[in-house]
Amino acid sequence: MLGELRNASHKFGTALTTPPGKDCLAPIEAPMRALWEGQTSRHGAQTMTVPETIDAARAGVHLAAVLVQWFVSGAVFRKP
Repeated sequence: MLGELRNASHKFGTALTTPPGKDCLAPIEAPMRALWEGQTSRHGAQTMTVPETIDAARAGVHLAAVLVQWFVSGAVFRKP
């Protein structure tokens, strides 16, 4: 999804207000990247590349829930 957002950012919008000239998807991309890079064993890696703790796992679940809610609720959307 990170690649899709970056390659086709013009196809997505967000309900979040961003200053003129700023990337409106940056607030979406940052938590996605945090999960992708910080939760390596949950994304098909054969070996962990970063230490993962129970606290990090809990934080990851909460972050993922927010992202899913943003997309499901329409706060992040594909433009027509």
